[in-house]
Amino acid sequence: MRKGVRTMGSSKVEFIYLSQEDVLSTGINMKDVLNTIEKVLALHDEGKVNLPSKVILDLGEKERGRINAMPAYLGGDFEICGIKWIAGFPPNPVKFGIPRAHALLILNDSWTGVPLAIMDCTYISAMRTGAVTGVGAKYLANPDSETVGIIGCGVQAKTQIMAIKTAIPSVKVLKGYDIRRETSEKFAQWAAKELGLKAQAVGTAKEAVEGSDILVTVTVADEPIVKDAWLKKGSLFTHVGSYQEEEEAVIFNSDKVVVDLWHEVLHRGTPLLAKLYNAGRIKEERIHANIGAIIRGKKTGRTSKEERIFFSPLGLGSEDVAVASLVYKEAKKKGVGTTLKLWDNPAII
Repeated sequence: MRKGVRTMGSSKVEFIYLSQEDVLSTGINMKDVLNTIEKVLALHDEGKVNLPSKVILDLGEKERGRINAMPAYLGGDFEICGIKWIAGFPPNPVKFGIPRAHALLILNDSWTGVPLAIMDCTYISAMRTGAVTGVGAKYLANPDSETVGIIGCGVQAKTQIMAIKTAIPSVKVLKGYDIRRETSEKFAQWAAKELGLKAQAVGTAKEAVEGSDILVTVTVADEPIVKDAWLKKGSLFTHVGSYQEEEEAVIFNSDKVVVDLWHEVLHRGTPLLAKLYNAGRIKEERIHANIGAIIRGKKTGRTSKEERIFFSPLGLGSEDVAVASLVYKEAKKKGVGTTLKLWDNPAII
């Protein structure tokens, strides 16, 4: 019998609860998360992931907030399933002193469905979002890239540059721009201290873009911040935000357009790529590849130093479940977490 399947003689069900402090104490790092995310994206291309489209509870997304339900099953070496319940409420930091985004994840045995763990997913979510950009940089950026520009210098910006630096060790310079100068200055100070980068806060989006080998936008904006004329030949531009952060010419003039999963970009509907497709202004053939196909060698990544590549990852629940599985295994090894009981004997069978 497969390990993990409970028989009638062992009906007691327990799971572990992991607080954010518990998750951090497992010691997972960006290199671990990068490797995990790369495997997940390849697994998607192999057809070994069951990923229902996310369900969005919209409470007034820009004025108040939204909560997303993101379930997934992963086969292969993972053989696990679960669901992330993530809230994104932009006013939180200023009004309530809590993060804009915070999340909870339930990890389930894939043969019985019983819960294995319930854990904070706020840190996991931030790490995996950065790691997707890092995997993109590994396959799509010039390997000798030195300068990174980031527009939007909040919490997510930290894991973005952590992942890029891990994937592309040659990175030395960081330029950060945010509409709140204090935020970009704090980010630059953090990056200089923690990552040893020559980091500076710049006064305009244009300054962040011009001369950057790798550009990342991670904002809640829905306007064309990035102008096509600013982008350097041979650069990688990763669009992380959920809306429009670049003018249309950026996409039209990119040599390659890559996504994490095209059908999920279309389901979300709000990224510029989806808007252009739905308006009949680009065809599906304009999408060079899902990145999993590039990881597996079925499609080409970067093929010249001069190519300008646009990468638009949406973020997938499968990534969260995979990283949570890693956290769970480390927690069990180290005895981290609180054991909770679901039942001794089920009341109804």
